Amino acid sequence: MSSNKKELQQLLEDMGRSGPESLHSEHKDWLVCNECGQVQYVVALEADHALMCFNCGAELSQSQSRWFETVIALAFAALALFIISMFFPILTLEIGTQSQSVTIVDGFWALFQRNNFILAALILATLVLFPLFEICALLYLVLPYYFNRRLRGQATVLRWFNQAQSWSMLEIFLLSMVVGSIKMADMAHLELEVGSYALFLLVAILILANLKLSRMKFWAWINTNNYFTTEVGEEVLDCTSCNALVGRSIVESGGLCPRCGSEVHERIPHSLEKTTALTLAAAILYIPANILPIMTYTSLGEVSTDTIFSGVVSLIANDLWGIAIIVFVASIVVPILKLVILTYLIVAVKWRIRVGARHRAWLYRLTEFIGRWSMVDVFVVTIFVALVQFGFIYTVEAEGAIIAFGAVVVITMVAAETFDPRLIWDAREQQHGKTINR
Repeated sequence: MSSNKKELQQLLEDMGRSGPESLHSEHKDWLVCNECGQVQYVVALEADHALMCFNCGAELSQSQSRWFETVIALAFAALALFIISMFFPILTLEIGTQSQSVTIVDGFWALFQRNNFILAALILATLVLFPLFEICALLYLVLPYYFNRRLRGQATVLRWFNQAQSWSMLEIFLLSMVVGSIKMADMAHLELEVGSYALFLLVAILILANLKLSRMKFWAWINTNNYFTTEVGEEVLDCTSCNALVGRSIVESGGLCPRCGSEVHERIPHSLEKTTALTLAAAILYIPANILPIMTYTSLGEVSTDTIFSGVVSLIANDLWGIAIIVFVASIVVPILKLVILTYLIVAVKWRIRVGARHRAWLYRLTEFIGRWSMVDVFVVTIFVALVQFGFIYTVEAEGAIIAFGAVVVITMVAAETFDPRLIWDAREQQHGKTINR
């Protein structure tokens, strides 16, 4: 307790502020739902069971048996598979006597060499940097936990690990490989290489490791105390990173959580304004993303282009209905649906609509889950540009619309992150004369 007090006061002094006079910290069997702000008691769970919020239905925590041993083994396996999947070929395309192999890193270099720096940076971040950080973070967190040795910066690593997971998109790239492979099937002979099998195993292992990782137990190991105040009976706010309860006086003094060091706010500052601006920007960019071509094909001197919609039509014309549905849903339906849902959430909060709060909370969780899957088309174009380079016989190049479409996906993901779901419940709580986060 004293070490946390000293760290908090020192941090506040470094920021030019004075810390609280007397920091009181303890452990309480309370947990705040980050989505609706309701404080609720934590009950003992049986192994492999989840604790759900009684108010909005969001998952609060899971109970895992011997989770750390499993995660350690999975993290080491993931690291080995990551190296193989990054630097070994994933696909080989043969046209006549010519053949071309591609790795995931080759996709980045192909775009970079064409001065498509924005798209190249997006590919590098989502397929290399974030997955690598995810694996290294798991090892840095769980290995010391196994030996009961706390290391510097573990709270920060865990906080960033939770935030960065949605930007690690290897499973979406795997789906893009399937879509791209079927599209190229009538073009030439295509073979799966060792890197693709390693990628499939890597995705499965990372999903399993994330399901097994017990974040609540890890936060408790970093610091058993989860309740921090300076005054008896003062109002407490919830830390959305580690679920600690932090007194309002501490928040007003420095705005930092004593357990994880993240900023604590009653509501995300200017949440509605940020989400509105980002949603509007995404809606504007969605127009050129669908009107302009995303790829240019050159075959034996003949040049043709594809838009997102014409690509779907082409798949239907070739009786590839399954892939056409996947592309149509991921690239057309999902972006529109997310824009509609975000607009609906903004309007509902702005007009203080009280009815249907639980329904809107579910829609918010849906936007967080589906938004990233629109990256399928971006990754398909990347695979084509890197793999289909056969000179006069057949070449594929990316066009400007794919940058606009990638921007739509990224902006809508950021818009969902800037939206504070607790705003959904404010109008209803005020109607019943209740306060939250206390």
